[in-house]
Amino acid sequence: MTDFFTLPQAKLTPGKVIRAFRRNFGFTLADIEKLANVAESNLSAMENDARPIGQEVAVRLAAIFGINPGLILFPNGTDILDKPELRKIHTRAVALRERKAAG
Repeated sequence: MTDFFTLPQAKLTPGKVIRAFRRNFGFTLADIEKLANVAESNLSAMENDARPIGQEVAVRLAAIFGINPGLILFPNGTDILDKPELRKIHTRAVALRERKAAG
């Protein structure tokens, strides 16, 4: 028997999240354009992951859907140590804190 929790999970993107919420609410791109004051062409590009979603736009969209903007900006969570480069930065920061604490 396959354990559900060990199955590979699809990676979400901010664009997929926006599209899912928009469709769930039955809104068109034109509806969102009017509500968020963001051009329909830009919204379409965001949904297709061809344009990044900035903080201000994420906040406007989150207000429309009644969600936290973090769900749009970080759809897969915010584990900052999931990339090797970020783990190296963290390791160096820990070492620096320890040196400073030691005096």
